[in-house]
Amino acid sequence: MKEGIWLYTVENNVKCLECGNKGAIQEYGKYFANGVGELAAEVKAYENVRNKPYMSRAMGFGGTIPHKCLNCGNYGLIDYGGLEGYKQAFESIKEPLKVIDGGRQKQHSDVKGK
Repeated sequence: MKEGIWLYTVENNVKCLECGNKGAIQEYGKYFANGVGELAAEVKAYENVRNKPYMSRAMGFGGTIPHKCLNCGNYGLIDYGGLEGYKQAFESIKEPLKVIDGGRQKQHSDVKGK
């Protein structure tokens, strides 16, 4: 069978609730650059991509794909839990607002209608 390569998105601004490590990954598919090879004999749906580039997209329960910590292996969602059986495993890292070009950034509650 031909080997595929897992593809990931990286979420930088999160912190693992288990180990405190910054960052998480989320699988979004497995890419077979030269086709799926012998896997096509086992799964008839792959016959057309036996020798053609193919990407098998990651699937989660009902479409939710959890994130994973590369440090401790913690697996779950960011900022909430309970959706489709996944627990909260990460929290967003909130960074303070920054001054840009001498101006002042405003929080949404500071903005007044004109």
